[in-house]
Amino acid sequence: SSSSVAGYNIYRGTSASGPFTKLNSALDSATNYTDSSVQGGKTYYYVATSVDGGGTESGYSSAVSVTIPTP
Repeated sequence: SSSSVAGYNIYRGTSASGPFTKLNSALDSATNYTDSSVQGGKTYYYVATSVDGGGTESGYSSAVSVTIPTP
């Protein structure tokens, strides 16, 4: 896109292939994200998209997985 990035959307799922649920209610301008609504002992998969100044959202990034330790 010729427009600059306005922000990012963060999505989470329980499978690397989705489905993914958007976590943020407004565009996030940071390049890191803290998810405080996870449960110990579970594995989560995260993808991100970028949104340009015109509101066009990119496709999903590659998924990354995180396994939350059991407390």
